[in-house]
Amino acid sequence: MTLPLPALLLVALCFGATLIALPLYIRWAKSGLVDTPNERSAHVDPTPTGGGIVFLSIWLACLAAGAWLLPESREAALALGPAALLLMLLGWIDDRQPLPASLRLAIQFGCAAMVLILWPWPDAPTHIFWPLAGLALLYLVYSTNITNFMDGIDAIVALQVLAFVTGALLLAPDTPFTLPLLLLGAAVLGFYFFNMPPARLFMGDGGSAPLGLLVAAITLCFAAQDWRAGLALLLLQGVFLCDSAVTLLRRVLRRRNIAQAHSEHAYQHAKRRWGHAPVSYGLFALTMLVQLPLALAVGRGWLPFWAAAVDLILLALLALLFRAGAPRTD
Repeated sequence: MTLPLPALLLVALCFGATLIALPLYIRWAKSGLVDTPNERSAHVDPTPTGGGIVFLSIWLACLAAGAWLLPESREAALALGPAALLLMLLGWIDDRQPLPASLRLAIQFGCAAMVLILWPWPDAPTHIFWPLAGLALLYLVYSTNITNFMDGIDAIVALQVLAFVTGALLLAPDTPFTLPLLLLGAAVLGFYFFNMPPARLFMGDGGSAPLGLLVAAITLCFAAQDWRAGLALLLLQGVFLCDSAVTLLRRVLRRRNIAQAHSEHAYQHAKRRWGHAPVSYGLFALTMLVQLPLALAVGRGWLPFWAAAVDLILLALLALLFRAGAPRTD
């Protein structure tokens, strides 16, 4: 898809509106919605939170306008927009008044199912479709939650999402998702300038959970057209997938409650040793300099598909080296 000038202006508008709206939100949130540090927190100063509702609302508004401007992007906008909107509102409410975990999980499954219903998937035999649909549903919910769990230090989620958007656009620059991805990149980049270490604003559940769903949904839609492209996008999520998987497995082996909040991820152990910026930018460099070239090579068939498995195993070992899932000693 070649983007016309109005669509490019829409991307610029999305970025500019985010930069303008977030300082106004920070001013309000300082008296209305502040994240106060506790024993699990990675920050030490009370910080405004809930910024996700601002940049994602702008993204959704621009997405709707883009669907009107570019008919080719309407199916993608319809598949992504409603579920992201519902998760954003759920997170916003949860940031202000914590909701029961069972209710959050039920709504997350509903949003994941919405994505699967609204996107026109290729025809597949029934005995293959339903198992794949079940796996896709679990992946969407898992990505929603792990992105929320990994949102524990300054800029880590924003930078990883920007790396994902970059990789997706390089992998397939002409798809129905081109405009949604460009708009998402513009909104997240605008937020990054307020979330970079030391953060002046956190995105909260209303930002991290929808971003996790969007990343997984785009990966599945790419995979439905080309399994290598889907595998490539999965590699771009390797930092989050491997840290969360190793942490979860080790907590299960230690007979810990996997639903209980904790600070035992590899990135959290690393932050306590080196601080926010070295960890967030180090993981961003890992994704851009290692995962991105590998993803492009696998996605374009320059490397065999099993190279992806080797890479994910190495990332899991790296997470293990940085004590993912180990109890805190500080």
